[in-house]
Amino acid sequence: MSRESKLARFFRIFIPISYWLPRYNVKQNLINDVIGGLTIGFLNVPQGMAYASLAGVHPVNGLYTSLFPPLIYMLFGTSRHVAIGVFAVVSLMTGSCVVRILDEMQKAESPIEAVDIIKIIFGLLKANRLISLLSEQIIVGFTTGAAIHVFTAQLNKIVGVDLPRHEGFGKIYNMYRDLYISAIANKGCNFPTFSLSFGAIFILYMLKYKITPYFLKKLRIPVPYDLMCVVLGTYLSYRFDFHGKYNIKVIGKVPTGIPLPVVPNVTLVHRVLFDAAAIAIIVVVVTISMGKLIAKKQKYAIDTKQEFFAIGIMEICSSFFPCWPSSTALARTLVNENAGTKTQLSSIFSATVLVSVLLFIGPYMELLPTCLLSAIVIVALRGMFAQLRNLFVLWKLSKADWAIFTVTLLATVIYDVIPGLFIGTVFGMLVSILRLQKTQLEMFYACPLFYFNCEKFEKEIIESGVEFFKNSGPFRSSEEMQMIDKTDEESPALKKSLVLDMQGIPDIDVSGINSLLKVHSELFVHGIAFKLKNPNGNCIH
Repeated sequence: MSRESKLARFFRIFIPISYWLPRYNVKQNLINDVIGGLTIGFLNVPQGMAYASLAGVHPVNGLYTSLFPPLIYMLFGTSRHVAIGVFAVVSLMTGSCVVRILDEMQKAESPIEAVDIIKIIFGLLKANRLISLLSEQIIVGFTTGAAIHVFTAQLNKIVGVDLPRHEGFGKIYNMYRDLYISAIANKGCNFPTFSLSFGAIFILYMLKYKITPYFLKKLRIPVPYDLMCVVLGTYLSYRFDFHGKYNIKVIGKVPTGIPLPVVPNVTLVHRVLFDAAAIAIIVVVVTISMGKLIAKKQKYAIDTKQEFFAIGIMEICSSFFPCWPSSTALARTLVNENAGTKTQLSSIFSATVLVSVLLFIGPYMELLPTCLLSAIVIVALRGMFAQLRNLFVLWKLSKADWAIFTVTLLATVIYDVIPGLFIGTVFGMLVSILRLQKTQLEMFYACPLFYFNCEKFEKEIIESGVEFFKNSGPFRSSEEMQMIDKTDEESPALKKSLVLDMQGIPDIDVSGINSLLKVHSELFVHGIAFKLKNPNGNCIH
């Protein structure tokens, strides 16, 4: 292989934009990318500002977080539809860490420097090894518990009272106690703020989840209700002097311009290692799972290993700007897909919206009521609260999965977000150990007279095209990834069937069932039959 071809292969693998951009089809893709990019840009403005309070920083930092990371991901990422930006759970985890270490940052100019430290450690971590410890139920239980924290953190802004931030055991209890004392016992509730917040929540909920699904089914471009709420709220605040007459809090001065890169303060690296690891796990799991979901739906593939690299580079590079760790979100990514986006180039057009706000429109948003941003956050949590329905489904299908979900959820709610993730992970590992001491996945190829183990012997692929896997333990998502990865090592054209021998699998949980369905779907795309052999009674549902 020539040096030129090696160099081209390097750029194609590690900088994918160098491969797909020269082959970009302007006629087929440009209009769709423009529409999709502008749609996400209009969505990022209110969401970025709203989630800033969770991270403990100024709302303008939310605009920066929605601007810089997506542009970096565009260079290195392989998903065409993942919409990088702010994510409620990651914002909350970042804010919890910032509050804990802020007192130690004597040389820091602002909380965003603590965030920069988190992002640098995040980018250097081997997150692909960390996520192998988490099952689907741990992630779902954790994000559901975190949603309760996010909801609780918005209530004081909804009623217009100031509360101290709490961390550690009993955090939510302490927040509700302080809220009761300040808003009810001491009669500190600001009724105009509460009325404006309640009205915004009711109208946004009805428009998003009741009216739009029935009357605007054929509308291709989603309606930017959040942005409309921000614009209308700002106008009404200016017109009727909400801050002066009714003491409704507003976001205040919004800096204009694009910030220059600054080397982060890394003196407190040792204080955020655990927090960075927890945040890295959530970001990687959410981003890659969403990327795979949309990629299968749109019939293209993403490079999982490159995604790990892209996310790490994205977080390291964006740490030189006043951002907090970024991620994708289910709702935003689905909006990106439904808007017709075709490639990562849509990030350019999304960035134009944010740059316009930062350069020209920012000063006009200084009178935006902060309670409206909290209303936007609360309405956006609907999908995460819907995950509570999993409790009833899991109880019927797998008591072990139900226990993992419940323990992770309760630990997150009763203790705090990052300790809750740790407790759920440890409990999930204990459940896995009880299920089986050791799980081994072996790959076999068919031969007329015998089978040979491909892990122990180097032999040529048999022309029959039948591939055998044998698993000695419960089938989970980790085995699913191994099967797909090992199958992809050889050309799919050489294979006709893949057989999983289930004789050594004592039971299968909900995650295992979903994993089998994913393997079947992945192989079906390549025209490969997926068959099960010798399933026992516990594996038949």
